[in-house]
Amino acid sequence: MQYCKKCIMPATRPEQVFTDGVCDACHSAVDKHVTIDWSKRDEEFKAILDKYRSKDGSEYDCIIPVSGGKDSCYQAITMRDKYGMNPLCVTHTPCELTPVGIQNLNFLRDQGFDLIQISGNRKHYKELVRIGFFKLGDCCWPEHIGIFTAPVRVAVNYNIPLLIWGENSQFEYGGPATKKENNFLDRNWLEQFQMSGHRLSDVVHDGVELKNIQTLLYPSDEDVNRVGVTGLFLGYFEKWDSKRNVDLCCSLGWNKNPDGPIEGAFNDIENLDCKWIGGLHDYMKFIKYGYGRATDQICIEIRAGRMTREEGIKALKESSEGTIPWKYVPDFLTYLDITEAEFLSNLDRFTNKMIFERNEDTGELCKDSHGNLIRKYFPG
Repeated sequence: MQYCKKCIMPATRPEQVFTDGVCDACHSAVDKHVTIDWSKRDEEFKAILDKYRSKDGSEYDCIIPVSGGKDSCYQAITMRDKYGMNPLCVTHTPCELTPVGIQNLNFLRDQGFDLIQISGNRKHYKELVRIGFFKLGDCCWPEHIGIFTAPVRVAVNYNIPLLIWGENSQFEYGGPATKKENNFLDRNWLEQFQMSGHRLSDVVHDGVELKNIQTLLYPSDEDVNRVGVTGLFLGYFEKWDSKRNVDLCCSLGWNKNPDGPIEGAFNDIENLDCKWIGGLHDYMKFIKYGYGRATDQICIEIRAGRMTREEGIKALKESSEGTIPWKYVPDFLTYLDITEAEFLSNLDRFTNKMIFERNEDTGELCKDSHGNLIRKYFPG
C-alpha cells in the first residue's frame, strides 16, 4: 500500500491524489504556508462581510454551524471578536451526546452566544443510523448530513443569508482539485462529500418517509435563492490551524476530553461530542481504508511542521488506532437493539480484506486475542 512520502496518509483515502509520491494535502500545505497571500484574502473577507453586517448589531448577521468542538467554537469567537459580526450558533444534535459534548455546547452559551439546537425525532433518526451502519458502513451517516442541512434550514427560516463554515476539507486534507480552491459550500458539495453516495431521497426505499426526517432535508432551491443563502469556508480566508483554535478555546474554558485521547485517536481535542463518532465511526473508516483518526491527526501535525514523519510513525504505533472502540459499544448495541455478534459480523462485512491479514487456507480475517484486525501494511 502506498503512503505519502511527506506525511503518513495512505493512498486508500477516498479521492486522495498522489503526485511524485506526495499526497495532495501535503502539496496544499506548501501553498498554505508559503504561497497564499493571507493578508489579501483577509481583506477580501472583510469586504464580503461588510455586505452582510448588521448596521447596529441588533440583528444576527451570520450563522455559525457548531458541534461544540474546538474548531466551531473558534469560528464563533473569531467572527464576533475579530470581525465584529453578530453570529447565531446552530447545532444539529448527534446520535448520543457525551458529557463533555454537552459541556462544550454550554461553553459557547457561557461565552455569550445564542444557540439553536436542532433535534430530529429519535424514532426515525435511529432508523437512519441503522441504514448507515448496516447499509453504508457509517454509523454516523445522518449526523454528517444534519450538521450541513440544519444550519441552512435555520438560515432560510430566520432570513440570515450568510453561513460561516470551518476549513475546506478538500484543501486541508486532500480531494478533487476542482474543489480545493472553493471558498463556499452548497448543496452540491454536501451531496458529493458527505452522503456516502446515498441521498436522503433514497431512504424511502428503506421504509423511511421524508416527512419524518424534515430536519435533515436541504431547503428547496427556491427558498435558498429567495434568502440568498451563501456558505463560506473561513479556512479559505485565513490560515487554518487546529492548534491555534484549541489554544484559544482552552484559554477561555473549553474542555478537552477528560480521559485523554478518544479510542483510536492521537490527541484529546477532536470528535468529543458524540458517543460513537470518535471511536466507532473512525474505526469503521479504519477497516475500510486502513487508517483512522490517529493518522488524520498526526498528518495535521506533520504538515504544520510540529512533528517529523519519523515521529509521526512512532506516535501512530503507540496510539490505539485499529482497536475496536469498546467504551460506547454497549450503548450502541442498546440504541439499535442488536447483539454483539450482529455488530461484529457487520464490521467484518465492511472490512477491506485486501489490506488485513487473512488465513491462507480459509481466507478468514486474522485477529488478535482481543478481536482486533492485524494490519498488513504500515507506513515506513
